Amino acid sequence: RSTDVSVHLTPDGRADALAAHPRRPGARCFASAHVRRVDFPAAVRLIRDSDPAAGPVAYAQQQDDCLRGEYAAVAGDVDAHVPWASEALGCLPEAVNLWIGNACSVTSFHKDHYDNIYVVLSGEKHFLLLPPTEHHRLHVRDYPAAGYVPVEEGEEVPELKLEMEEPERVVPWSSVDPYPASPEEMAAQVSACPLYFKGPRPIRCTVRAGEMLYLPSMWFHHVSQSPGPNELTIAVNYWYDMQFDIKYAYFNFLRSLEIKDSPLENNDDAFEGELEEKKD
Repeated sequence: RSTDVSVHLTPDGRADALAAHPRRPGARCFASAHVRRVDFPAAVRLIRDSDPAAGPVAYAQQQDDCLRGEYAAVAGDVDAHVPWASEALGCLPEAVNLWIGNACSVTSFHKDHYDNIYVVLSGEKHFLLLPPTEHHRLHVRDYPAAGYVPVEEGEEVPELKLEMEEPERVVPWSSVDPYPASPEEMAAQVSACPLYFKGPRPIRCTVRAGEMLYLPSMWFHHVSQSPGPNELTIAVNYWYDMQFDIKYAYFNFLRSLEIKDSPLENNDDAFEGELEEKKD
């Protein structure tokens, strides 16, 4: 009997991302995927067939040490850890995750409190990278949390709707969408997030099958992907717990600052505003 695994369903392939608020026109919220348990062959079929024009997009992205959990039957097919990383970081990975998706799945800008070793097995992963010092350019704001739920229960490929969480919860998240879908959306993004779009470009990195990326903790990253010959993008990542040392203290100091009277509003050639400590 095939093992049941978790697939994350969204209308557009953007889980853990900003979406239109279902109750307040013009506002946005932080939207989480609907998670459904299906057997592995069904999960692969859902992922391969994913198309926003035809139904929800499925992505296997259960970030809870899933390779050693629900995918334990195949965990032995890859290394349990990355020896050079374990030696350099002084510990074994806290979690090892398996990711299976197609070209429709996109991960919005975020950071993790882990040192990340990302290994691509099939297809390609396309990263945009910014160091923690660029926190102010990501326009992080508090957004109310929501989740996708089926319009009707019982369907294998359900139509989804967005419901706000009750009680209300807020999630700090980047407001930047680096790849708007239309010129109008690009203009709106440039207006709303000038420090990102008018500042230095992020590092662009493509990780191909058989390659590995070391992503330091608290680096912001946006991820898109291209499938391999099997119509899937498959990757394994190793999360090593970060050290909450001077680096973490420095990041929190940067986060406590905000841009005041940025000359970007009046001068497209200026990239720096005055930093002023937030008054909580």
